[in-house]
Amino acid sequence: MVAYFVIGMALAAALCFGAYWVLQQRVLEEMLTLDDGKGYYLVACILIGFMLALGGFYTGQALGFDQQEGTSTMMALAILLYIMVTMLTLIFGLVKFREPEHY
Repeated sequence: MVAYFVIGMALAAALCFGAYWVLQQRVLEEMLTLDDGKGYYLVACILIGFMLALGGFYTGQALGFDQQEGTSTMMALAILLYIMVTMLTLIFGLVKFREPEHY
């Protein structure tokens, strides 16, 4: 069960940081404006959060965590943690986005 928590949270953080990095590079190369990059990042993080919640629910059922009361509650907690990690990386990314310097 601990691996279920850790793998899902690491996957959520990695996917969101990956989306941040790709969009930040596009903004620095001036292929996107800063506002567009932040908007795309917001949408990407929300989609990542929902997809991981869906994947976590499906995986939890496939592993049989929904069969017992204790593990069913932990499965729901894991799904909420995945979404929480996604939202925390969203906040981090929105604060760290920057524009290229113009001289």
